[in-house]
Amino acid sequence: MDVAIQVSAKRCALALGFIVVALVAASLGATWLSFQAIDDPFLREVGESVTRLAWVDEEGNIPAWYSASMLLLCAFLLAAIASAERQHQSRYAVGWLILSLVFVYLSLDESAQLHELSIPPLRDLFTPTGLLYYPWIVPAGICVALLALGYWRFLTKLPARTRWLFLLAGAVFVTGALGIEALSGQQALLHGERNLTYHLIVTLEELLEMAGVVVFIYALLDHIGRQFRKLGFEVSSR
Repeated sequence: MDVAIQVSAKRCALALGFIVVALVAASLGATWLSFQAIDDPFLREVGESVTRLAWVDEEGNIPAWYSASMLLLCAFLLAAIASAERQHQSRYAVGWLILSLVFVYLSLDESAQLHELSIPPLRDLFTPTGLLYYPWIVPAGICVALLALGYWRFLTKLPARTRWLFLLAGAVFVTGALGIEALSGQQALLHGERNLTYHLIVTLEELLEMAGVVVFIYALLDHIGRQFRKLGFEVSSR
């Protein structure tokens, strides 16, 4: 029995965007809760647990799981496009596949916080200050620049609508992941991480990252719908 599942790129993006707004709202609530003085030990414990689960900059919680899942979804969609392009004997199939692997790494990094492992050795090499207080943004920025240069020709061969959506998604994501991250580092250096301004900057950073991924998922689904119309999967039980 063949089963076809219809996916609307616009509805999918709207649903994911709604989840992002809900997660950011919950994180802001958690931020407010974390600055409240609670005398009762049990209620204080509950408040700390809620904050840990909902704050967007925490590890191993709901926002982190959502972000990692959406990045993995991007990797899956990119791999599906790469497979379709390979069957059409397109020379750009490898480009789609490499992008898929990049997003697999981003998903893993979101879950395991791999980039934070580079902070201590980089701080040993030089004393970062100001916007470079979180020094991992330097090698990350270099990798982003190299990826952009390597994929420039690839982007020019995409349909104009897909190309501009990709650029928009990348600009929003990188602004959050590197630009706002630099601002949060400066704030942490000057005033520490236990203040409202730092929490708000970090929330904006995560909002932009998640918004960029939503735009990218929409771009991928829209591209699939316009270029292939249908992508089928055949599963053998043998």
